[in-house]
Amino acid sequence: MYPISSEHTYENDMVIFDEGSDEEKVFVVLSGAVKIIKDVRGEDIVVEVMRQGEIFGEMAFVTGKPRSATARAMGHTTIGVISPETLDNEFENLSPIMKKIMQSLVERLKKATDNSLGVSFIRKEPRYLKTRDASCGVMFISTEMPLAYGETFQLSLTLPDGEKPLKIPCKVAWVRTQTDDPEKFPLGMGVKFMRLDKEGHNRLKRILKQV
Repeated sequence: MYPISSEHTYENDMVIFDEGSDEEKVFVVLSGAVKIIKDVRGEDIVVEVMRQGEIFGEMAFVTGKPRSATARAMGHTTIGVISPETLDNEFENLSPIMKKIMQSLVERLKKATDNSLGVSFIRKEPRYLKTRDASCGVMFISTEMPLAYGETFQLSLTLPDGEKPLKIPCKVAWVRTQTDDPEKFPLGMGVKFMRLDKEGHNRLKRILKQV
């Protein structure tokens, strides 16, 4: 399917490339899975899981900038390095305007990912809790089985005001599937509220002020 120049096998949690590294290889998952991890304020956040047939590492190739995330194997994983010569030839054959469009798309994707993760996080509302449990725009859900990054779902949120639960459409902004300190950094997922009506917003804001 892809022109592969070499294959490499990794065991669980082995590093394929580090965030900030300069190499520009592009990979495809041949078997197993690869988790893409961002360092957010010293905390490793899984932003995506790449599975068989999916390509990763293309951002550094297109932009020519250092890696924006770390890639680690999930279980026994084999990856292929897509032929650098083929990629260079394909990219050089693009017109200048198409190169610019592709680079712009990749840069926008990186900014969108950074914004959703906390590099310039999605918290437009002030926090009233000293913990990372909730705000009027996002909340953390502690669970050993978090949903995948980017997945959407409807949250039924029961508040201690005795009224009916809030029904909030949410999107998974980041996940934590590993931790060395389950008390301080429990497993779970950060979710962004996609829509919250004025009444629900005021109820949640009122409860948070009381905590």
